[in-house]
Amino acid sequence: MTVLDSLPPRPLRSSELQALRDADGVTEAAPLGVDDDDIRALAVQTDETIHGLGYDPDTGWTVVDSREAGDPEDLAAVRDSLKSWEATRAAVDADE
Repeated sequence: MTVLDSLPPRPLRSSELQALRDADGVTEAAPLGVDDDDIRALAVQTDETIHGLGYDPDTGWTVVDSREAGDPEDLAAVRDSLKSWEATRAAVDADE
């Protein structure tokens, strides 16, 4: 089972974040994009990998970036990847 499999088919609610943190194989989970109470972007560490996960209403959760954990710059890079992904997604939505 992957981290994506453990996420609901919608944005994660703040109240559900602790359950994700407690999931087997998850070292840490931190919200990086919150709209009202909906978490649409997450950094999740599993073993030695940090995954940047983003939620798109049309396609659901996706892995935007994955990097080896162990350096604060890795989290910053994942955060930057998610910001770029969200900006691109917002631009596409605006064009539609």
